[in-house]
Amino acid sequence: MMEQLPTVLRIEDYKLEELLRCPERFAKRKSGMRENDVNWRQMVQFAASHSVNDFYRLPEEARTQAAIEAAVERWWTNRNYKFHSDEHFLQMKQMVKAHLTAFLLGGSCPSMPIIFYEQLTAYVDELDLELSQIFHLVSVDIEGAADDYIVQKLAIDTDQDSLDLLFHMTSVFCMSAFGKLPIRIEVLSLLNGKRTVFVPDEASLERSYDYMYLIKSLLPDVDVFKVNPGRSVQLVM
Repeated sequence: MMEQLPTVLRIEDYKLEELLRCPERFAKRKSGMRENDVNWRQMVQFAASHSVNDFYRLPEEARTQAAIEAAVERWWTNRNYKFHSDEHFLQMKQMVKAHLTAFLLGGSCPSMPIIFYEQLTAYVDELDLELSQIFHLVSVDIEGAADDYIVQKLAIDTDQDSLDLLFHMTSVFCMSAFGKLPIRIEVLSLLNGKRTVFVPDEASLERSYDYMYLIKSLLPDVDVFKVNPGRSVQLVM
């Protein structure tokens, strides 16, 4: 006996960020991101994210400024033509090294995160969709209750639209996946060294559900947001 299921939507954070940046181009695409579509901001974010991952895989005594700089060099793109100029290419690399060092070694980031650089997926019943999100750092709040936790992202895009997306999506995801909101959601800017803090609560969570529902309703009908693309129904036995 066959049963018909509707197409399942999965919202992935990086695809949504790209849609926010360039909706016209995104709406025309019927497949995943192509290499030529990647811009300098995404390449810088890629290098920084993998450098954070490398840093936390080291034993604590090996987590030094030199290790951070070596990781950035290892993951940095060689496609300098994607940047505004050669100077911009080098300036961004030095800036990422400096701000990663300040954040990772200066006390802003935990020494022992419970999650680092991991992509997690959760089904959100209230929205009838899946959310998939890359978590840079999740740590226990040592000043709070045993199950209090903090979510941090080291980011290139920290304009208001990007911050709103991160705060709302993270709130909804965490409530569905962990059953409790984080004590704080922090964005650490790799371009200016600033920290933006959001403290979610029940009232903000309602706004976050409304925000993600609106996002869902505005999504273009492209396969990149479907778990089972290419058909209107999925057949299961």
